[in-house]
This record gives sequence, C-alpha cells and structure tokens, in this order.
Amino acid sequence: MNLTPEIENIDKIWDSYSKTKDPVEREKLAEHYLYLVKIALGRLLYILPSHIDREDLESYGVIGLLQALDRYQPEKGLRFETFALSRIRGAALDYLRSLDPLTRRERRGWKEVMAAYQKLEGEKGREPTLSEIAEELEASVEEVTWIIERGKSAFFFSLDEEKEEGEKLLDGVKEERLMFNPEALLEKEELLDYLGKAIEELPERERLSIALYYFEGLTLKEIGAILEVKESRVSQIISRALLKLKAKLSDWK
Repeated sequence: MNLTPEIENIDKIWDSYSKTKDPVEREKLAEHYLYLVKIALGRLLYILPSHIDREDLESYGVIGLLQALDRYQPEKGLRFETFALSRIRGAALDYLRSLDPLTRRERRGWKEVMAAYQKLEGEKGREPTLSEIAEELEASVEEVTWIIERGKSAFFFSLDEEKEEGEKLLDGVKEERLMFNPEALLEKEELLDYLGKAIEELPERERLSIALYYFEGLTLKEIGAILEVKESRVSQIISRALLKLKAKLSDWK
C-alpha cells in the first residue's frame, strides 16, 4: 500500500489549517490523529478502577487532542505527535484528579499514616500492624482504618500528590518539560510498570483483593464471599495492601 498520497494530503491540510483554522480541516486532522488517544491512555487504562467509565476518560483524551490542534505551533520545531501526547494525557489526568474524593484534612491524615508506617517498618525491620500504627499516631485502630478506607477510592489518582509540596509521582514532570523532553513520557510509563510489578509482588490474598476491588469493581461483601472471610477482614486486607503499595511507590526514584 502506498501511503505517500495520504501523508501529502495531511501536510496540505496542516498548511491550510495553520492559516485558516477551518473547522472542517480541524475535524479531518482530529480523525487522522485519533490513534494518539489510544497510545497516550494505554497504560493509564490498565490501572483504571472499574467504576470509572473508560469511554469518559477517552472523551477527555479527545478533548486534549483538540486542544493540541488549537495550540500547536509548528514553528517551534516540535513534532505534533509529541505535543499532542502531552495534552491528551494531561486532560485525562485532570479529569481523574477531579474525581478524587479526599479532602485536604483526609489527605493529610493519609500522609501521617504512611509516615508512621515507614518509620515503624524501618525501626522494626518488618511490616507494622494497624495497632502499632495507631499507637504511633496516638489514635485508635478504628481511626487509622477509617483514614485508609477513605483513601481506597482515591488511591490510584492520589499518585499525583499535592503540588505545593512537590511530591508528584504520576504527573511528576511539568508540562513544559514533557513537551520538549519526550523522555519524560517514558518516565511516567516506567512508574506504571513499577506499580504493576509492586502489585504482582503482594501476597496472593492482597493481590486478589486489590484486583477484584479496583479492576473488577466488586464490593467488599462480594470479595468476602470469594475469600470466605467477613467484609471487615477484606477491608483490612486491602488496607494493608495499599500501605505496602504506597510505601513502594514512595521509594520509586
């Protein structure tokens, strides 16, 4: 198949669109570059909890693509594909962050629990229990469990920590750097690989609970029926798994 006519046609459309901003030509360009949405969101869809509609996320990716078409400046010498990938992923992440249900107070509590977990793990040379974490924080086990419980629905979106503290994991590179340094895109992909491996290293029950809760959308009751344990026990299993994953991600370079 000879692809040269198609490439030449796209070049002509770009040249015309840059001058006229014709909406018809914009639509043609959007259709041509639609495949970039799949590329940009591929790994993100892998960790997406089942209660988030994938079509909604892809719709925001398309919005990012359209923004890229409107704002692209070819005279800067950057390939459109590189520019668009940054915009698409940014739009999707903005959407996911808007779904984060944690308040600032709850997020601060989550950080305190994590700090206590890491401190005790270093001192004891093993994973601390919820009781030990609660004692360290001078709180009850119920309070610690509640903090972790609140963090469950937001965990995969809270990889992007509060910007004022600079603790950015998933979105750890400024958009300007992403646009002019494609290697930064690879850095994000490596983080998702690291998260996947961290999940695989969890004990079987924890790994299964995380998969069923986040990726399959099962309730605690349904997971309890599969594991033949009470809902409260499932909650504890998931809570411990989240603490381990967060600790591992904190060590990610």
